[in-house]
Amino acid sequence: MSMDIGFHVHSEDAVERHGTFDDEMSVVEFLRRVKRMDSLPYDVTVYGLGDFIRSANNPHDACDYVHNLLRDHVNFLLAENPRVQFVVDDLEYWDEPVFRDGDDEVPLRTIFHGIEQEGSGWYYSNINVQS
Repeated sequence: MSMDIGFHVHSEDAVERHGTFDDEMSVVEFLRRVKRMDSLPYDVTVYGLGDFIRSANNPHDACDYVHNLLRDHVNFLLAENPRVQFVVDDLEYWDEPVFRDGDDEVPLRTIFHGIEQEGSGWYYSNINVQS
């Protein structure tokens, strides 16, 4: 699989086509490492982002939390220079990628402002999630 440095969000269908990295962790572990500025694997597959967002009392607030954490630790992330693959179940992508939370849609752009489609079910954002 050929991916640039940054954040890649893959639907389950895209993962079947492109595969995953050998190093894997939960979204909670990933966010904990970012917050503590603990070392990250260069290539890592992260599971549970969609569940993390949907299980929050307010999914939009959870997205803001993740966005702010990534934004506030951008210098650490740039120094680590990882390729992070988020595997997301129930990712819908009609006009733009969204998490479905009941009748509510939570756009991925809430977390990754500059996210762009790379392929079917595959979205990319550079490490600076603000741009």
